[in-house]
Amino acid sequence: MEYQKFIPEGWIEKKDELDNNLLNKAFSNGDVLQGYVENCDSNYNLHINLGNNIKGIIPRNELEEINTDKFGFCNPSICKNKVNNFVQFKIKEIDDYNNVILSRKNVQKQALEWAKKELKPGSIVNRNSKKHKKIWCICGNRWRNSRTSSY
Repeated sequence: MEYQKFIPEGWIEKKDELDNNLLNKAFSNGDVLQGYVENCDSNYNLHINLGNNIKGIIPRNELEEINTDKFGFCNPSICKNKVNNFVQFKIKEIDDYNNVILSRKNVQKQALEWAKKELKPGSIVNRNSKKHKKIWCICGNRWRNSRTSSY
């Protein structure tokens, strides 16, 4: 089994200094990056400091792969709760004005595909969550929180 690749809230608390060359390479390769969320605007978009005076934005419709409404938007509280935290993302677009559009949803989609393919009953999955610090395990085809389940 492959080692767990993704912790959607960021794997380490370290601000990377990205430059245009690294961003273009990550965009071309589809690499997962992380950044520090500085702000959630009035439209519930996340603003990420990528370093070297480069700003990225995760539009509200790119925040969540799951738990969205019929229009593809997540609850506004998800945006607010990401401020002052690290998140993972992929670069969705770099436009002609060097605006960097990011997608957290694409990282979640890749993580879900990995989980469905690689995890087997009894697998232990690390979590990086303020609310649920316990590990989760796979039991058959269901996800269970080890804090609330008894075995």
